Amino acid sequence: MIYQPPPPPFLYGAGIGIIVYCLSRFLSHALLRICPTSFQQKVANLKFAQLYHYHSLLPSTVHAIIQIVGTYNFVFYGDKDVLTFDDRLFVPYGITKLGPCFYMGWFVGYLLTDTALTPSFKVMGYPYVVHHLSASMCWTFCASNQVMQPLASFLQFNELSTVMMNVRQVLLTAGYKSSDLIVIVVSLTFFALFSAVRVLPLPFVVHKWISQEFVSIRNEVGWGGAILLSAFLAVNVMLQGSWFTIMVSKLIGMFSKKQSKKKEQ
Repeated sequence: MIYQPPPPPFLYGAGIGIIVYCLSRFLSHALLRICPTSFQQKVANLKFAQLYHYHSLLPSTVHAIIQIVGTYNFVFYGDKDVLTFDDRLFVPYGITKLGPCFYMGWFVGYLLTDTALTPSFKVMGYPYVVHHLSASMCWTFCASNQVMQPLASFLQFNELSTVMMNVRQVLLTAGYKSSDLIVIVVSLTFFALFSAVRVLPLPFVVHKWISQEFVSIRNEVGWGGAILLSAFLAVNVMLQGSWFTIMVSKLIGMFSKKQSKKKEQ
């Protein structure tokens, strides 16, 4: 297998992703200055790691919205064959008319910048470091070999759940409690979206990979590439599964506390 660089649209997207991330992070600091004084004080009282994560919320939300808008047409109406790859910058479909290859690059640009600007891997969280770096390598490999674009785009569309996760974090930063109605509604919406786009499809994704796509990829990029992509898929399944398990345990704990309070009353 001879290495080939990713298509130009991928590189353009990566460059734009880096720029937009940096601008969004700068804008987060600027917008904080026009927020109510009480909210500014709450943010100022955050610990170092919490403050870093707070200013990551806007870049994360902007990126999520861009990925949702940029990939939905290809995800729902595009060819689902694992060897399908549209390497054009401009395409005749979608709202933006920018191709899926461009958004694959944007995704990688965001992940690498988010990782590069973290104060430390410990502050960022080791699972996120693993997620960001493994996804960046996987997406770059797929773009270079022009394979697996439908699955990559679908996983980018998974950012749909990220928006509600970030809204929930802003509410908690503003002083709302996890037991407040608005936080509960946002939390349940986030859980529903996360389950729908990230967890429920996993058995079908894994089954299709094992039964059909692995052979196609092996024939296209060789055993080494197929095994490498299998490892990336396994990492994704483990991460999504572990995050889902944590969320389920938190939801059970939240409702258990509510039931205990009712019994005490």
